[in-house]
Amino acid sequence: MKTLSGLATVVAVLAVSLVGQAGAAGPGTVSNTYTVGSQGVPGASTGLVLTTGMSVTVTATGAVCPFGAGLCPGPDGYVPWDTTTSSYGGFVLPGAPAWGLVGRVGSGPWVQVGNGPITLSGTGELVFAVNDDLFSDNAGSFTVTVSYACWPGWGYGDENHTHCGPPGLAGKDTSAAGPAANGNANGRAEDATPAEPGANGNGKAKGHSK
Repeated sequence: MKTLSGLATVVAVLAVSLVGQAGAAGPGTVSNTYTVGSQGVPGASTGLVLTTGMSVTVTATGAVCPFGAGLCPGPDGYVPWDTTTSSYGGFVLPGAPAWGLVGRVGSGPWVQVGNGPITLSGTGELVFAVNDDLFSDNAGSFTVTVSYACWPGWGYGDENHTHCGPPGLAGKDTSAAGPAANGNANGRAEDATPAEPGANGNGKAKGHSK
């Protein structure tokens, strides 16, 4: 006959098991770090292509010195400087703090990013720049971290999530990968190529839009 103590232990183990299964089925978080240079626009092309419904969270550190030394604002920029007028062709984002971090998704508008965290969405490649009007005398850079939820699996036919390859493939020998790893019926080992989120822009299987 089981005691109450033993029953409580069984329930506790079952609860832990269910939580573990739910976590395994849910999304993970992918984080990539980029260096945004201060010598041109864009200062960093991430290669990360956002698709419909996808969003990323951005944070930043570092400093840019617009005159080579002296004044060196962080990603939030220098508010007192007027960026609505310029003798050098205009600031990247007029009205936003000078020499701060700005970003853009695809052909969308530039937006102030600053230190973050800030959520960006849209469709197209994610790029960053320093909000300046003259880049040749700049020094320094920003370090930007981009994070987003990524579900396991290729996601064929599922456009509700961002997918980053077959589950359980990371850290394993791809020669042992079967049909589930590459979506091919023959499961050839040479076809099993894990997707890299930063390599093909969206963390999805190469050559597929889903």
